[in-house]
Amino acid sequence: MAQHSVPDAEKVRLAAAWAAAHYFVAIAGRDWLFTIGQPATDIERQLMAERYLFITAWNPPPGLQPREANLAADQRLQTRLVHEGLRHHPALGCDAHGGEVERGWLALDAPLPLSDALGREFGQGGTLAWSQGEPVRLRMLWPRPAGAFDDGYTDWVG
Repeated sequence: MAQHSVPDAEKVRLAAAWAAAHYFVAIAGRDWLFTIGQPATDIERQLMAERYLFITAWNPPPGLQPREANLAADQRLQTRLVHEGLRHHPALGCDAHGGEVERGWLALDAPLPLSDALGREFGQGGTLAWSQGEPVRLRMLWPRPAGAFDDGYTDWVG
């Protein structure tokens, strides 16, 4: 979920793509699906927490960042999650058609200010964050551009 210099029209397109994507977290050898706008009840039963954060350090599209740079950024993110004392599990996001995959982490009990700060620190345009028992929400780390859709589950937090 890259945050490099992005035109407003591209921000709107990315938000729509991320809102439609499928996300998975690996727990005890099994992948669990979660999507924006839906509660993640099965995941919450497995991973008890008050808050959940999906975050990645990858910056596609392909060619923008070499794989090695994305792997190094991911390692830095893992180190930061450990430093912050956040339990975390491997996760990923992908489009519904098996396209581009962004590897990341589902971190537990990260307060929203820390979630947003980590997203910005790792150059992300958005993260997913939600509270236990509530639907998964997309947090866009840009100000809301003109023409942005309102799906009720996307927060433009600037």
